[in-house]
Formats: sequence, C-alpha cells, structure tokens
Amino acid sequence: MNLEFGTRAIIALSWAREFAVPDSGLQPDRDPVNLFVPSTGTDTVQVLHLGDHQVVRAPEEFLPLLRGAADQRFVDDRAVLGLLHSSGLAPSVRSLGVDALTYLDEPFEIVDSEHITVSIDPEDLAELRLGCPSDDASSTALGDWDQCFTLFSDTQEDPVAGAGYWAPGGLLADTTVLAHPQLRGHGLGRYAAALAVDDALSEGLIPQARIKEGQDAANALATSLGFELVGSLMTLKLHPGM
Repeated sequence: MNLEFGTRAIIALSWAREFAVPDSGLQPDRDPVNLFVPSTGTDTVQVLHLGDHQVVRAPEEFLPLLRGAADQRFVDDRAVLGLLHSSGLAPSVRSLGVDALTYLDEPFEIVDSEHITVSIDPEDLAELRLGCPSDDASSTALGDWDQCFTLFSDTQEDPVAGAGYWAPGGLLADTTVLAHPQLRGHGLGRYAAALAVDDALSEGLIPQARIKEGQDAANALATSLGFELVGSLMTLKLHPGM
C-alpha cells in the first residue's frame, strides 16, 4: 500500500507547522532541505527526517555547533550525543530515542465479532493500561484522547485490548494500540486498531503511529496494518539546569 501524494503533502504540512518552518518547506515535491530552527522554553534537541528533508530544532545557543557539524545528516543519536558532550555545552544530555513515523490513509478490513463488546470510555482504556507492563503502558500514553476504543470479551471481565488517537494539530491522529500481554496473538490489537483508524479517517485525519526504536512487536503490527514509514524523529534531553 502506497500513500497518496496528497496524504504526504498533509503530513509535511503538519510537521512544518510543528517545527515552525514555512508551510511549503517540507513538501515531498521540493528539493531536499536541511533546516535549523531555534526552540524556546524547552530543554530538548530534536532532529526530524521527513523523506529527504531534515530539520534540527534546538535552543539557540546550540545551533551554531549543530550547523557547523561536518556531517549535518544526523541519523544516529550517538553521533549527536557525542557532538554535544565534546563541545562542553551540554555535559549532561541523554537520548530519548528515535521514533519511526509511519502513516496510513486507507482503512483495512476486519471481521466483526459477536464475542467482543466495545467501550469508548477512556477509563476502560486506563484500566487496560494498568494491567499491562509499564513499558507497554508508557508507550501508549498520549496527551489526551480524542477517541478511544476498549475491547471486552464475553469470557473476560477485564479489558483485553484497546486503541485510540489524539489529534492536537487537527491533521494527524497519533494512534496507539495495546493488548493484554496474556492475550496477544489473537488479533485483538488489530481489531481495536481498525476501530481507531476507521474513526480517525472518517474525521478527515491521517493516522500516525510513532514507533520507538527497538519496539519490534509494535513495528510488526504497524507493518501488518499497512502503515508506511515516511520519516523519523530523534529527541535528546538536555540537563534541566541548563
């Protein structure tokens, strides 16, 4: 499944606005750009890759160092960590990892089940997160829920899977999926994901799945659902006292 050009254009517009660059700056039909933009009121350095475009956002005092790096294609967080450490500007900095940015612009088919009940109460999804390992639960934490779906089986009192999305910018729907660890491999996460994706698309949003490097199960699920890799986002945390 290939994303339509219009979908890619909307993705580029959303990220351009997120990083405060011109709306047309990251469009897929534009020659590759390498931009450096200041961040205000934050203690992070971020590197966005979208197609062949790169945008580096950092506090103003770090931008000359980053612009002057011999290799300005920052594809490895270890390289950026080393650069910041050796400069003396950031003696304390750690990587928060690299998120793969994946997208979907078509719903996928799924067979309804008479044995599954669906709740749209966020408290039910919160209950599911409490019953899952902390790493899984933290990976499904969003700033808020615009919509969520939690599945209950007719043989289980507790929730078995869930999915939801958050669309703070009104263009992309950050989508997340969670299944109870003892009930994985039965298609429950896929079922919940189908509900969230279909709802987001019906609202005119583009489902986005951010997958942290090393989350092999999440990556496998996203790939099976048809999410397509478009870019990546690297985040590094500076010492809060700086």
